[in-house]
Amino acid sequence: MFDRAQYVIEKKLVTVRDTYGVKDVNGNLLGYIKKQILSSFRPKFWFEGPDGTRQGEIRYGKLASGKYEVYDAQNQLQATVEWTGGLRRKWRMEDPQGQQLAIAEGDFMGRNYQILAPDRSAIAQIHKKWMSIRGSYCIDISRQGFDPFLILSYAVVMDNYFSR
Repeated sequence: MFDRAQYVIEKKLVTVRDTYGVKDVNGNLLGYIKKQILSSFRPKFWFEGPDGTRQGEIRYGKLASGKYEVYDAQNQLQATVEWTGGLRRKWRMEDPQGQQLAIAEGDFMGRNYQILAPDRSAIAQIHKKWMSIRGSYCIDISRQGFDPFLILSYAVVMDNYFSR
């Protein structure tokens, strides 16, 4: 699932739990992102391949911390994501040692985000479609070597944060 430079994430409408379909740009299903049922205050999401294998998780950190923690398939902490606020809707991603990996800056409406490296060079773009009943995001990763799992995690965290 994490071997591409472009993705489409679509939130499914009629499901018991929040579920996102992860697709390539041609509409082929690559996997799912599922939310734990009844987890509004401390949400937990997991990435799942089409065969049901878990490929990573996003967990809300300590209560009231405002940080989300991103874990890989081996349950190793890969990053934390935290909203830093402002009209530009900024998000900061750090590695487990506290070093900045990326920052996401969005427009006022929260429709377009640029993911930037610490040196402000582009890593990816996340665009929420305007005319969609469900949340639908187009993701374009421009920097090779940056883990697509972390970019997809950014999109889920941002969608969940503002829809709680």
